[in-house]
Order: sequence, then C-alpha cells, then structure tokens
Amino acid sequence: MAILRSRRLEALFGGSIEAVTVDRVRALVDVGATEAFDLDFKESHYGRSDADRRALCGDVAALANTAGGLIVIGVAEDDQARASSAPGVLVTDAEVARIRQVVAGGVSPLPTFDVMAVLDDDDPSGFIVVVVPKSVLAPHAVLVNESLRFPTRNGATTRYLSEPEVAAAYRTRLAAAAERSERQEVVEAELLAYLDASEDPWVVVSLVPELPGQFDISTQTFKEFEDHARNVALVPLDGGDRRFGRMDVGHNRLRADDGMHSGDAAPWSAATELHTDGSGVVALRLWNLRRGVEPKDPDSYVVSDEGVAAAITGSLTYLAHHADVRAHASGIAAIRARLVPAAVVKQLSLGHTRGGFPKPWGRPALSLPAVSTFAPIDELAGGDTGLTSAAARLLHSVGNIFGLPELPQLTSDGAVSWAYWSHERRHHVRAWCEAQSVPIIGLPE
Repeated sequence: MAILRSRRLEALFGGSIEAVTVDRVRALVDVGATEAFDLDFKESHYGRSDADRRALCGDVAALANTAGGLIVIGVAEDDQARASSAPGVLVTDAEVARIRQVVAGGVSPLPTFDVMAVLDDDDPSGFIVVVVPKSVLAPHAVLVNESLRFPTRNGATTRYLSEPEVAAAYRTRLAAAAERSERQEVVEAELLAYLDASEDPWVVVSLVPELPGQFDISTQTFKEFEDHARNVALVPLDGGDRRFGRMDVGHNRLRADDGMHSGDAAPWSAATELHTDGSGVVALRLWNLRRGVEPKDPDSYVVSDEGVAAAITGSLTYLAHHADVRAHASGIAAIRARLVPAAVVKQLSLGHTRGGFPKPWGRPALSLPAVSTFAPIDELAGGDTGLTSAAARLLHSVGNIFGLPELPQLTSDGAVSWAYWSHERRHHVRAWCEAQSVPIIGLPE
C-alpha cells in the first residue's frame, strides 16, 4: 500500500489515511471540508471516455507533482469547493482495478499510488479513495492532444506547468537521485568501518526510501526493536541460525550485531544500523568454501553463491520491514549490495558445493563494485515475489562481477530454482517459500 503521511489530512480524517472509514468520509460534510492542494472530491466515478480517463490521469499526476494527497470518489462539493454531500458510489473490485489500469497506462513515469475501497459491512456502496504520495520522480506527464503536459495543483484547481517549471522539476528530480545515492554512502559508511574484514569478506546490503519516514527512538520503541532483533532470523534460507544479540542506539539510528560482549568489540558475523527515516544497512559475514580443503591457496577466497543469495534475500527482508512497519517510509526504495573483500586475500571467487566438493565458477574478481536496483517498499515488505525479484536483480548483478550472466538461485520474475540449492539448505528453502508464497521451479513431485 502507498503510505501517505500528512498531519493536515490525518487531522481532517481523524486518524491515519490507511485506516479511513465510511463514517470518517461522511464527516467531511459535517465539518465543511474544502478541496485543497492535497484533497480532491468527485461525486461519481470517472467515466470511460478518453476525456474522463485523461482527467483521472491528470488528477493523479497533479497530486504526485505537488505535495501528494487524496482523491475521494463519492463526495460532492458545492460552488465553494466544500464537501456538500456524501452519496457514495458503487464500489467493486473491477472499478478499483480499472482505476489502477487507467493510471498505469496514462501517467509517465508511473508514480506510487494506491486505490482504497472504503465500505461498510455487507454494503456495496461506499467510497473509493485514491492515495497519491508526493513523488521524487516528478514531474509526471499525461498525454493531452498528442503532447505531454505536466499537471500540478494550484489550490483546489489543476494547472499545467510552464516550460521553465518543467525544466526546474527535472533538475529537482536529478538532484534527488544524487541525494539518495549520497545517502546510501552515508548509511553504509559507519557500519563498514565497524566490520572486521581482516580474514573474511562480508556482503553489505542497504536501502534508502524514496519518501523518508520517521519514528522516534524511545524506551518503548527500543524495547520493541530488541524483541524483534532477538526473535527474527536474519537468513532464513540458511536455516535462521544468525540472530542479533547485542543492541544499542546511535545518533538517529538503532544498532544491533551478534557480538558476544558489550563495548567496542566488532560484530562476529552480522550487524545492522536502522535509521529513523527508514534507511538501513545490514552486513553479513561470508565463509570460505575452501577452508580446510587441500591444497591450500592463501591468496584466494571462494564464497558460496547460495550464501550470497540467502544473505541478500534475508537482508532485504529485514530492511524492508524496518522501512515499512517501523518508519512508515514509502515509494520506491533504492537498494544496493556490495561485497567487501577480506584484507588477507588478493582475489575473491564464487563457488558452490552442489556436487559434494567446493567448485569455483566464473572468474576471480579483483574489483568489487556495488550493484544497485530499485523496488517499491510495499512490494519488498510484502515478502513474496516482489521481494525475490528485487533480490534476484541484485544477485544477478553480483554474478556479472564474476563473469557470469546470472546467479541461478533466484529468477527475475521472483521464483526460486530448486536445482541450485544444496541439499543441506533445501529444507529451509522450501519452508521459507511456502511461508512467503514464493514459487519454486523444478520442485520434485
């Protein structure tokens, strides 16, 4: 769900937007709520003509281009743009789906938005609320008379941006993208300095939301964080043995690792920093597949492709929960993964033990650049194919570093490939996929 945070609208509706009820919508009439830059009333459904479809797309794009807001379908306004009655509309799954399809086909680039059905029990009439957060991908365009136009809200009305305003909006978009990249560097930097990479490499995964959230660090929220950190498995595809046991706070962030003692000792194999705006980073130690194998090669380190896949998937799950549930961030998340090499080896290689013995594949990597992609926070937090598809994009990019077209544990459409997980992991993989509703390709009958 697209989460919109607005003190003004929450005060008007008497609570959070996602918890709006029929009674709260009808109360807009009692208080004389007025259309504004962030609120638009429609007495009836958008029609099916080209003009009606264009109007829907323009209204959504205008909110995304301005400050975000709501379109409430089923509320009539008077000539002063005040809510005058709330007759409601017939609410069906088909109409909700149609609104989504019209916007998806008519607004470019597609903004984050949601369509909420607001109903009483057993009553097919109610309200449809289109939720549109402010978008950092602005300006969003709609097609008007075979040309692209960029709508924006001007009080209770919609107008189109002038050419200089469009140019300024694009400059703002590029600056925002650069700021998110810089934010990822900041989020990762302190944790990277904290890791002990003297003998073993680490995989580091970070997430920065498009629309930052906010939560306050207090005794209560820290206790909730402690409980979650101790009880949630970090890498369920590995069996879930790794958990955090040492927690504290830093400036505007929660911190946890699996160190054994308090103080400045480095974490053993897992660490995280979760910021109050919904950003976060997780680091997990990787193990040498050739440890104890003869002949020894002190200059080379072989890490498991399955281990990297499991670590990226588990880290994304943990970070998405923080961004969505704890910080209420929203929009498109910038996500990134990097391998941090061990200081004692000259090169890092990928390998596996699916044939029973450690087997390197691809080519050794001397340079390990960060890889990145984007995904909606609500899809990542949903934990199904949206999560695994994003993890697959990062995983395949890691494979490219080692000369491989992809790493086969996860597919681009969000499935798990059974054949590319070793026997000791398969029980955990199957249990996790069943719990998350993730399909498995090649699962034996």
